[in-house]
Amino acid sequence: MRRYGRFPVLLVFLALGAAAVLAGSFFAWKAVLDAKPTVLERWALYVENLEPGQKLVVLSSRQRYVASKEFAAKVLAIVRVKASVELSAWADVFYFVDASDPSLWTIAWNQKTRALSISAPEPGCLPPAVRTDTIEISAKGANLVTNTVFKLKEEAARMKDELSADLALRARATLSDATVRAGIREGLAGIGRSFCVAALGTEPREVFVKLPGD
Repeated sequence: MRRYGRFPVLLVFLALGAAAVLAGSFFAWKAVLDAKPTVLERWALYVENLEPGQKLVVLSSRQRYVASKEFAAKVLAIVRVKASVELSAWADVFYFVDASDPSLWTIAWNQKTRALSISAPEPGCLPPAVRTDTIEISAKGANLVTNTVFKLKEEAARMKDELSADLALRARATLSDATVRAGIREGLAGIGRSFCVAALGTEPREVFVKLPGD
């Protein structure tokens, strides 16, 4: 009977060991669940809920852009007019900052001074939304009859998507403009203030925004 007497003791040790493992697992999971997300994690979640497309539109601008000579030549060829013209149109441009990769962002919150610091990746802009009713045709060194000008405008309007792609080159060039970058920083600062109220539960005293090259 003695040789069997060890089994109850062994079972007790096994039971205690299993209980310890389960307890350890419980406290480990509890620690994970109780752990507060970092400010960056909160920012990423806030942005995802704010803009599922992960493109934070931070500034909009309306500008008149001049189309390239190549685009103007295409329109002239379709209408079968030989002339030198300048084609321009007003367009709405939306500047954005890509938020799909949190590792490209630095978000810091100073609880004592209630200051939020945002370091964002390089902004971009969406293809301009061309206002076809604002298309203008100006001839160089020649006078075009009204009917011809109307046909050129009509054809350019039909090629709206191609015109938008053409004007995108001019729009992207404005990303280096100091006024545009200041507007982008201000737009990000506004989102930062809303983030503090919604995710941190407090109104920030200051929001600092930094873009690449600043």
